[in-house]
Amino acid sequence: MKKKIIFLDIDGVLNSKAYFESIKENEIPAAEKIYNEISEFHVKLLSEIYHACDAKIVLASTWKELDDPSDLKAYCMYQYLVDTLAQYDMKILDKTPTINGCRPYEIFMWLQAKNDKNEIQAVILDDDFNKLEYQKYGLENILVQTKFFVNKISDGGLQQKHVSEAIHILNERK
Repeated sequence: MKKKIIFLDIDGVLNSKAYFESIKENEIPAAEKIYNEISEFHVKLLSEIYHACDAKIVLASTWKELDDPSDLKAYCMYQYLVDTLAQYDMKILDKTPTINGCRPYEIFMWLQAKNDKNEIQAVILDDDFNKLEYQKYGLENILVQTKFFVNKISDGGLQQKHVSEAIHILNERK
């Protein structure tokens, strides 16, 4: 049985411009401020993919750079991500390497470094890089592209149509 991997971007997948505008309207006083960069609606959708496919998450987002205990502010933000995923029984298995901010190449290199790469079935959830950019590394067929810059919450980030597409990719026989 193949290992199922979700390469996860955060911004534009677990949130959107419309989401941020909606929370700005309901601003929390500074003294009571909590992290709110991740939409629970989108996390629930991610958990559908994760649990339906018994998948693992590899963080491909720039959020991986926040995993630095020497920078308390950044690390608290990373821990917020970890804790939010944990609320839905999800955890981060690994992170892609950081190579010139080129997510498609970083994912490609993560896969190349695995001895069991032929036993991995993966999907990429990303809003930043398009199919042409992933095509350079032969990854275009496993990309599910979401959108950050939208005006309606119902259009931004991970949506039900993306969940169906991701599950199909992860369950596809190769």
